[in-house]
Amino acid sequence: MSTTHVHESTTADIDDEHGTLVRSLSAVLPGPLGSIIATVVVLVSLVFLVISVVTTWTGNADNFLPLFQVFVAGTVVSLNAIYARKTFSYVITLIGAILWLWVSVTPFLPFWQVVLQAVTVTIMAAGLVFSLAAVAQSKKPRF
Repeated sequence: MSTTHVHESTTADIDDEHGTLVRSLSAVLPGPLGSIIATVVVLVSLVFLVISVVTTWTGNADNFLPLFQVFVAGTVVSLNAIYARKTFSYVITLIGAILWLWVSVTPFLPFWQVVLQAVTVTIMAAGLVFSLAAVAQSKKPRF
């Protein structure tokens, strides 16, 4: 009679499956602090969007951040902040969005502009993935 060994998943295996970055981002913020920070992030994004819309519609688009980048970055960061409001795991997405906006208004040679925008969008997307994994990790019981 042959017995097969089934590998049981333990909390150590689960923790090893996720990196230390995800585990550190999955820490739950105390009380209503997470909701307050997420609300501030959403409000700041809306303010930037309104300013960008106004400057674009008045013909002074060069005086502020580009409307497309503000809309995309604000939407991604705001939705991520609302979803991950119990943690501050959306910090990487926020950093990627800020870098993307900075690269969008900084004059670089066209080649470097494309490369840097691709890198910053990748950082923003990676932050979104890390944030989603961190929220899933934060909902698991810790023993």
